[in-house]
Amino acid sequence: MKIMRVWAGLAIIGCALVGSGCMTRIGDMTMVSTRNVSLDKLDIDKLPQTPNVVGCDSRFILVFIPLGIPHLKDAVDDALNKGGGDLMTDVAIYQGGWWFLVGQIKWQVKGTVVKTRGH
Repeated sequence: MKIMRVWAGLAIIGCALVGSGCMTRIGDMTMVSTRNVSLDKLDIDKLPQTPNVVGCDSRFILVFIPLGIPHLKDAVDDALNKGGGDLMTDVAIYQGGWWFLVGQIKWQVKGTVVKTRGH
């Protein structure tokens, strides 16, 4: 019976550690893009916009070995694809993850996606 309590306690601690993680706000940018964008003669406020778009790029960690490196460029590309545009404004950049024997590291960007092409 005592062993069952120990295992139950370890399971609870393990679940708490796996479920915990942190995201740290790295910075803010007025505009960011991974694509060629010409802003000549454009009024960004009048272009189609998709607010609150989140883009991520993540990689898993197995024990102490990262299975790749996440890239900020891929997180921005993910957001641009989700928002159907080619420029992000009012961008917040986060980095974080979680770990307990296995884990995940990631970049995340949040902002408004603007479609400049075709206008």
